[in-house]
Amino acid sequence: MAESSQRKKVCVIGAGAAGLCAARHLAPNSKFEFQVYEQTSEIGGTWVYKEATGIDENGLPVHSSMYRDLRTNLPAKIMNFPDYLEMNAVEPCCVSHQEVRSYLQKYAEHFDLLRHIQFGKRVESVRLEISPDGAEKWMVRIKVVKTKREEEATFDAIMICNGHYFDPYVPTIPGIETFPGTIIHSHSYRKPEDFSGKSVLILGAASSGVDIALDLSNHASRVYLSHNNERLNNTLPQNLTEVSGVERVEGTKIFLKDDSSVIADAFMFCTGYRFSFPFLNADCGVKVEDNFITPLYKHLINIDHPTMCIVGVPTVVVPFPMFHVQVQYFLALLENRVSLPSKSIMLDDSQLKTIKKRHAHKLSDKQWAYNDSLADAGGFERLPKFYKLGYEAWWAQRKRNLLNYKKARFLLSQDKETVEVILPNGN
Repeated sequence: MAESSQRKKVCVIGAGAAGLCAARHLAPNSKFEFQVYEQTSEIGGTWVYKEATGIDENGLPVHSSMYRDLRTNLPAKIMNFPDYLEMNAVEPCCVSHQEVRSYLQKYAEHFDLLRHIQFGKRVESVRLEISPDGAEKWMVRIKVVKTKREEEATFDAIMICNGHYFDPYVPTIPGIETFPGTIIHSHSYRKPEDFSGKSVLILGAASSGVDIALDLSNHASRVYLSHNNERLNNTLPQNLTEVSGVERVEGTKIFLKDDSSVIADAFMFCTGYRFSFPFLNADCGVKVEDNFITPLYKHLINIDHPTMCIVGVPTVVVPFPMFHVQVQYFLALLENRVSLPSKSIMLDDSQLKTIKKRHAHKLSDKQWAYNDSLADAGGFERLPKFYKLGYEAWWAQRKRNLLNYKKARFLLSQDKETVEVILPNGN
């Protein structure tokens, strides 16, 4: 009984990939007792495909942003958690969302995680209280989705794993209210047949914008991919055209930043998502401004209250392996196996280092040094080399062949020291 009272109580918010990873590392550790709260009735978070959009049967916003024909834009082999290498697709090496969800279900079963998850329970609020001995305590208010009954529990630590692809970011476009056609965010896109014979303008050419443009090109009469980035420098379908960013809208006419214009029947925002933590009280100290979250040390630890972390904040990364590293680092911190640097050093680390706030958490090629720094500080193994090698080889091929890169062969040597990516045409 004495041992139980000394175990740290940890609250995990969400049972998507990040929440499952948190549970996997908490479960075998006798120093913790924990609870995972999941507002839906199933695991998988954004990987749970729902044809419905808008509001679900419980009156909650549909969480998933999956569309029917989505295939991952990373090879399955480097999407695996390092301790569960069960996605083995070779050719094509990119898999469907159903295969990723199945993998997460098997991961949960393999590590016996389902018994730790309370389904149909939505976290309504998290507030900070200081106990008489000066320790931080987190008061978590939970609502049972079906009955609306509320309950409260107290925890020593909070792991926020609520996902970051459910609250659409929609920039202001002058005159968009005059557009008579369909206006949609990629969050609510499901299948290309809905746009058969239509002219569609897609705003945004990051991964989802490009992928959806290609998905639509088989059914839409014309697709305009509108963005201000470098041109894709690839062979594209005949009915898919890159155009400049949008300046304003007048009816069906869309004026672009290079003074040209196009006519479209549908306008799709592929403009990303907002980080959203509606359950956090102000006393938690977390602020989000133009998608820049402060104050976070290593894009992870709440500097003012380091018994709270937000898993999965960095973007343009290989997510599951990063969760694996972030979770272990945070648990090492809770076990006092890691000492944080001074507050001034942590605040310096958290300062904006990009021109635009919304790019503050974009890691890209810096993700490998980031992951290694957490592993080294936490005293656990770095990610195997093949993740970085595979990612670099993969993106080199993606740049060369946007139309067919998802069909490529991904070959990993037996010793996992070398990676080869071979495009379908043999290039």
